[in-house]
Amino acid sequence: MLGLKSPSDPFTAARHHEPGVDACTGEIIQIIDEVLSTSSYVGSYSYAELMTYTASHSLNGVGVHDENDRKFYVVFEEGSPEGVIFTDTKGTLFGDKAAILLTGQETFELFDVGRPVVSALASRCRIFDKSHVKKRLDEDLPSFGGIHRSPGILCLTLAKSGVPQSGIRVSIKKGRQIIASDITTTDGKVCFKLLNGTYDCMAVDRAQETYTFMVDFNDRYAESVIEIGG
Repeated sequence: MLGLKSPSDPFTAARHHEPGVDACTGEIIQIIDEVLSTSSYVGSYSYAELMTYTASHSLNGVGVHDENDRKFYVVFEEGSPEGVIFTDTKGTLFGDKAAILLTGQETFELFDVGRPVVSALASRCRIFDKSHVKKRLDEDLPSFGGIHRSPGILCLTLAKSGVPQSGIRVSIKKGRQIIASDITTTDGKVCFKLLNGTYDCMAVDRAQETYTFMVDFNDRYAESVIEIGG
């Protein structure tokens, strides 16, 4: 077992990288679990309740959602959500890349953790776009035709001949309206918060070549590899 370096910053025992990068994951996750095992348990909360309770009590702590090999850690500093870690069997994401996967439907176990520890942890998984954690998913998403659809996360990996492509702008359209747009990361991936349904997609690469395709999204979380230029 990895020993804790110091009571003020247990994470100095593990190397770390910029938020969003999967590095030394085993060490950091192990240290978090060690810290939580000796921390005070506060209670179980829905996502909305978690945000309300931590803010009203200016709590320093960590909320944990653990279900079906998918795990979220949300780090609160003085009641404000400052960091997120997401881990599953495929790997780990930190910061905004983890926060975007929150649906608002999770249930969290909340632990009271000392301020120096949460500050050290937050520095490893900092959120820069707070809209990912402060807004409920259903309230953020556009609805079409007055029909309620379930919210979820759609992740697309764009590839050419099996090689993931970074720097490609992907736009999600419903009819003529572009409802979401983002650029693929170094692993060719881009994720969107969407209501379940069928969407037209447009991808534009660095050479300004345009590719179109359609996705049928019917789950709370789905991943798909899209081959372009073949």
